[in-house]
Amino acid sequence: MKHPGKHMNAGGFTLVELLVVTAILGILMALVLPALTRAKKSGKRISCVSNLKQIGLAVQVYEQSCNGFYPFNCTSQKLANPTRILLSTALNMEKHTQIFQCPDENESLYATEGTSYVWNWTQIELPGNERAGSKQYDTTPYGGLVPPENFAIMIDAGPYHGKAGMQSAFNALYADGSVNDAGKIPF
Repeated sequence: MKHPGKHMNAGGFTLVELLVVTAILGILMALVLPALTRAKKSGKRISCVSNLKQIGLAVQVYEQSCNGFYPFNCTSQKLANPTRILLSTALNMEKHTQIFQCPDENESLYATEGTSYVWNWTQIELPGNERAGSKQYDTTPYGGLVPPENFAIMIDAGPYHGKAGMQSAFNALYADGSVNDAGKIPF
């Protein structure tokens, strides 16, 4: 029996209910999106550290197979990206060039230089490096003038990969294979 004046609800949503649900979803998205952005940035930062650790493992294998010598300095003005050319060849990583790219890099350094990292060419004491102004090589393996855990051999090419909250920090690969936040350029 039909009752006059009563409308049958067909199970649809009213405009008010739809607006309330939309508002709730908007609030939830506003809360979740910043957390997702931070998680994505953290993942990229972790990937950069992982790349440095993998390069460090390759350097250690090279050093152990070469009686304690590190890859030597072959920098030249003629080479567009000497760090990557040298290391990818010396460490037998020509097929794994993506390891030289940090996904957290804010600039296009990888596009122009072929690497997001910088090798420590400034330490002429590092066995295998060319001595300043000559082609003579150090004949003594790395003997520990500086403890390996304090001797940075590679860092981020820019201060944009540092740990959370420290955008001006550098990640550094040390001679002992560890990767830590250097806070500033360690060489």
